[in-house]
Amino acid sequence: MSTQHLQKVARFFFPLFVLLAALSSLPTVATQDKMKEPHIDHVTSENYIEYHEGSPLSNIVLTVPHDGHISPASIPHRQKGCYNSLGSRDWCDWHHSTECDLETDDPAKCKVIDWPDAGASDLALVMRDTMRDITGYTPHLIVSRLHRSRLDPNRERDNAAQHNPEAEQSYDTYHDAIQTAQNKVQATGRPGIHFDIHGYTAHNIDNWLELGYNLQGEQLNEGDLNPLDSSIRALAERSPVEFASLVSGEDSLGWLVQQEGFRVVPSPQYPRPELGVEGRYFRGGYTTRKWGSLHGGDIDCVQLEVPQWVRDGSEEYGVKLGRAFAQWVLNHYPGPEE
Repeated sequence: MSTQHLQKVARFFFPLFVLLAALSSLPTVATQDKMKEPHIDHVTSENYIEYHEGSPLSNIVLTVPHDGHISPASIPHRQKGCYNSLGSRDWCDWHHSTECDLETDDPAKCKVIDWPDAGASDLALVMRDTMRDITGYTPHLIVSRLHRSRLDPNRERDNAAQHNPEAEQSYDTYHDAIQTAQNKVQATGRPGIHFDIHGYTAHNIDNWLELGYNLQGEQLNEGDLNPLDSSIRALAERSPVEFASLVSGEDSLGWLVQQEGFRVVPSPQYPRPELGVEGRYFRGGYTTRKWGSLHGGDIDCVQLEVPQWVRDGSEEYGVKLGRAFAQWVLNHYPGPEE
């Protein structure tokens, strides 16, 4: 074969050799699967509580305490407690063993909220899927399926179950599941974040979304943003970002939710509830204080409150919220490789 012919053959096959060499250097399908953790959807159900186990490397926990629909006859309807103003402190008696003392009881206190946050679990599931797609890891999810008239897991045990043994067992199962999920987050060796998902109907004039960091509405209105009062205290202590920006500035979750087209407080658009028409705001509840970093630890907690129209449109709005929440996690909670 002549030298000229060999040169023609080389020119023909050389690009093919280059392409094959490049392809051989790419990860195989098996290697790519190892690079991104597979989706886990293992669900256990016990005592009316669902625990959707997340990925081993996930540092996100989602909870939905008020979207249950089961009302067993064996668990009585929760009722207003008796307010007691005698002694060294005020307190509520949830035993219902006797009639309330009219001299000490206050009809405005020890109330019970018994309506559900309908559709909140559907919203959470869509958010969870979206967050998995963006972060690469499936969040843990705990859902109570008992109707809120029978159990309110977002309260202290006496109020939540009102001393009914079956309700108490369900309550313990719910919070044990949270503990299990948070233990798994701690096992990753990274800071974690817990989102408690709720809905509201009682004050729908402003019709906005609310993010609760355990800061009172008055604190937001007055600009009195003390991280020591917050359920994201751990984030505030390790972040170089000013706390005000984490809560309502361009480093906040509210900023990302706002970018998805929602009106949300606190955020750059609405840093203070008083900027609304009605101006009402939920700061977060028992779960936020118990399971966030208010009293220490490195797992924060944020309560999300959404109006009914968001829950009714879970397929659309869950994707938007999941996208915003996932980005906030990526911004402030390091991944396993970081």
